[in-house]
Amino acid sequence: MISLLVAYTKNKRVIGAQGKIPWKLSSERNRFKQICAGKYVIMGRKSYEEIGKPLPYCKLVVVSSKTQSLEDAINYCKSQNQEEILIAGGGTIYEQALPYADKIYATEIDADFDGDVFFPQLGPEWVVNIDETHEENGIVYKYITFTRT
Repeated sequence: MISLLVAYTKNKRVIGAQGKIPWKLSSERNRFKQICAGKYVIMGRKSYEEIGKPLPYCKLVVVSSKTQSLEDAINYCKSQNQEEILIAGGGTIYEQALPYADKIYATEIDADFDGDVFFPQLGPEWVVNIDETHEENGIVYKYITFTRT
């Protein structure tokens, strides 16, 4: 199974601004850790550089236009016999990965942030399975799990 893991703003679908995540939600970071624990996580070079270090709780596979393609990374992770492979951004990687994905773990932030990287719109083949509302630091957000029909 291939799953996307993403946080975006509800209205504009912003995921990044000038190489950074434009919000700070500790519970969202904790959810990321929980979902990624022990799994292979594919991300683009820019997303990795934003984090700035390896993550001890998962196995990162970094995709770069100069080193390997998303397809190469997915094939490598599949060869490691993982039940679920996660893809964690950025924008170009999400666009490329969407056709491969079976599931999306989304955090939909109900606040406006300016940005220059966006998560693509989902088509009607995606249905909501779980929808939980939360609030932190005055920011309302939802954890939404989509599956492909």
